[in-house]
Amino acid sequence: MIEDLNTPLSTMNRSSRLKINRETLDLNYTLDQMTVADIWRPFHPIATEYTFLSTRGTLSRINHMLRHKISLNKIKKIEIISSMFSRHNGIKLEICKRKNFGKFTCGN
Repeated sequence: MIEDLNTPLSTMNRSSRLKINRETLDLNYTLDQMTVADIWRPFHPIATEYTFLSTRGTLSRINHMLRHKISLNKIKKIEIISSMFSRHNGIKLEICKRKNFGKFTCGN
């Protein structure tokens, strides 16, 4: 599931370290209850890359790829792709190949 939630899910997802508001805390709680997570963060736990540049110059990661937590092992790679023509950057996702009998492999 790809979502432009128009909100950073944590303080690490914005260039200015403002506090997370109550609505975002509620959204994170709801996602956790659904066992859904933003899959970019587990692959980049300390990275400060962003998907949106506001008119005020603030950078944020407000676009998210959400997936059930138990299926994160099926993801090979996820990265943010710069865009010169938009205020929004893209997100590239590589999924592991499915082998026979439903098992996944992340080899090349």
